[in-house]
Amino acid sequence: MIKKDSPIPLYYQLEEYIRSQINSGAMKPKEAIPSEREISEELGISRMTVRQAITNLVNDGLLVRHKGKGTFVAEKKFEKGPSVFSFTEEMRRRNLRPSARIIEMKTIPAGGSMAEQLEIPTGESVYEICRLRLADDEPMAIETAYIPVRYIPGLNEQLLAAKGSLYELLHENGIKLRQVERTLEASLATANEAKLLNIKSKTAVLLVKGRTYSEEGKVIEFVKSIYRGDRYTFAVKFNNPSEAAHS
Repeated sequence: MIKKDSPIPLYYQLEEYIRSQINSGAMKPKEAIPSEREISEELGISRMTVRQAITNLVNDGLLVRHKGKGTFVAEKKFEKGPSVFSFTEEMRRRNLRPSARIIEMKTIPAGGSMAEQLEIPTGESVYEICRLRLADDEPMAIETAYIPVRYIPGLNEQLLAAKGSLYELLHENGIKLRQVERTLEASLATANEAKLLNIKSKTAVLLVKGRTYSEEGKVIEFVKSIYRGDRYTFAVKFNNPSEAAHS
C-alpha cells in the first residue's frame, strides 16, 4: 500500500489508496475509518502525513469529519441537473425507494408574479404543494410546486399520497412534459428547513427554481426546491461543446 522508497509522496500514496477503497466499495458510506494515530502506527508514517491525506479527501468530499466521533466515509452525492424526470423516477433509477411527506397542500389564487410565472390570468386557482422528498427514508429535498388546478382537477392529499408523483398524475391527465428551465442559487438552510432535512441550521443548500413545460409549450408548473448540499451536486451536460462556450 505504501512504498517508502517511491518518489511519490507518502501522503499522496495514502490518499490514493483510501480513494480506491472508497470507489471500489471496500469502504462504505457512513463507515468510520481508523484514527490518524492507528493509521500512523500501522504504516509507520508520521501523523502529519496521515492528516494531510485525510484532509485532502475531506476537501474532495470523500470523507467527512464529525467532531468527537471521528472521520467517516461520506455518502455519495447525487447529480442534479435539468430533467423532466420526477424526483420519484430519479430515485427509482438509482435503485432507491422514493417517498414523500406532504407538509402543506392548499389551493390559492395566483398573484401577479405567480400568474406571470405560470402564464395564466391573475386570480386563477393554483395548487400550492409543499413536500419533503425522501430516498430510503432519508430527507433529500423540500419541494414546493405550483400547478394550475385545471391541469389536475380534483387533486387532494389522499390522491397525491397514493400516487406519489405529480408528473405521473399529469401524464394520466393527458399532459406530457417536454422541457424544463431551472436556475440555481447557493443558500443557507433556515432553522425550519434544517429541521425537515435533518441538517444543521445555516448549512449550505442548493436552491433550485424553475418552470416545467408541456409538449405544446405551455407552462405546467413553477417549482422551488431546496436540496441538501451534502447530498447533491449540480451537473449540466451539453450535446454540443459550442453551447458551453457561448452559455
